[in-house]
Amino acid sequence: MLTKSFNALLVASLLLLGGCSTTFIEDLIPESDIDYEEMYVRGVFTWWEADENYRLKQIGENLFAADAKLIADGQPYDFKFADENWTPGMSCGSANGLNSVQLTLSDKMLASCDNPQGNFQFTPTETGTYSFIIDFTDTANPIVSVQRSE
Repeated sequence: MLTKSFNALLVASLLLLGGCSTTFIEDLIPESDIDYEEMYVRGVFTWWEADENYRLKQIGENLFAADAKLIADGQPYDFKFADENWTPGMSCGSANGLNSVQLTLSDKMLASCDNPQGNFQFTPTETGTYSFIIDFTDTANPIVSVQRSE
């Protein structure tokens, strides 16, 4: 008797939960109101902090970047793009889920700002300054790249 009551309660709960919807922050904020210059490159070289030295600057239409000085010691630098609070929709990592993806200077990789669990990794071959770039031309599918700064 108790099992039948429990099963009925479980089924009713699942049906109720199935009718619920999820609202993401980007659904609440109109796309035109998003300020990508409130985002930062955050990674091992910033201690994952939102450091003003790594705040994104607009460098073209829907194109944002921040520079970082890196040492070529053979170790990868993990990084993501995010605002100060790691806000959903404003926190962009690897589109490969939990897996990190390795970038080279010639790569362009897809980012996810909805579920950014994976990191990007970049291993410089020369010590110098590099631009970490994110292209929001397609806001649902931003593209990340790294270039050597002049």
